[in-house]
Amino acid sequence: MRTRRWTNILVGVVGGGFGVKILDYSYKEIRSKLDKKINAKTIVDKHLDPILKSADELVGKMRSLAELDFKELTVSFKPQTGDFDAWIPYLNIVYLFAQFWARIQILRIESVFVNFASNDKGIKLQKFINALESSRSRIVDRSWQRGMGEAILKFDGKEIRVYTFKEFVDEFLSSEKNKKWFNPLIEIITNIKLKKNRQTILFYGSILHSLVDTLDPKHLVTKYRPSWPNKLSKKNVRDLKYRVFREYLPFVKEPYVYYSKKNRSRNIDPRKDTRTLSGFYQVSL
Repeated sequence: MRTRRWTNILVGVVGGGFGVKILDYSYKEIRSKLDKKINAKTIVDKHLDPILKSADELVGKMRSLAELDFKELTVSFKPQTGDFDAWIPYLNIVYLFAQFWARIQILRIESVFVNFASNDKGIKLQKFINALESSRSRIVDRSWQRGMGEAILKFDGKEIRVYTFKEFVDEFLSSEKNKKWFNPLIEIITNIKLKKNRQTILFYGSILHSLVDTLDPKHLVTKYRPSWPNKLSKKNVRDLKYRVFREYLPFVKEPYVYYSKKNRSRNIDPRKDTRTLSGFYQVSL
């Protein structure tokens, strides 16, 4: 009798208004979580490829400079006028940095109300951004970096796009106000003979390189490039090993590729890698 009574009460509660409210609340919670996951995935899917492509371009330029010990920039002097030919070697790399930072800014603008915690790639991308913007990793102060990124954004109705290289150069050479935003980065690039400045760029590039390899492991939208650990100072090697890849990016596979001269097993193009999972090579036919 007592059991039946409790059963009747439970049925009455669930079947009544209170039960409907509970079910309605549960449905809304589930729907809200699903919507957040969908929103996060939509935003990440939309912006990841442009971010990867801009990062890949910058990494390619950094590797090219590293291979030649920055000779492309050390043979020139900081232009004192608006001379087009004198500025082009510097503006090429300035634009690549600004383009990457602009892509990050677009992501920020369009994801203000989105929580990446529900998306694995979104979580990793955010951690890479945090690592790149940390006080001991970034090339310029965070506010300057964001300003440079926003300086080459163009709002076309509801769409946001990044300036083309030509648009950037034209604006840079014709507007003193625009040029001022890039001064901190230009000071580093035009004084690249200083070891500190070279190491700052190479260190930042190593983190960026790991971003490209981690978020596009098969290099479907990026190019495979070997790393440059032999160009890094001992201080930067320690910082990558013990701070960046342990504190910020513990999920990066084989991080030693980016800082160790001895262990470079991942410096093999994954599209041409014929090793099995056990580490042995198969014969390519």
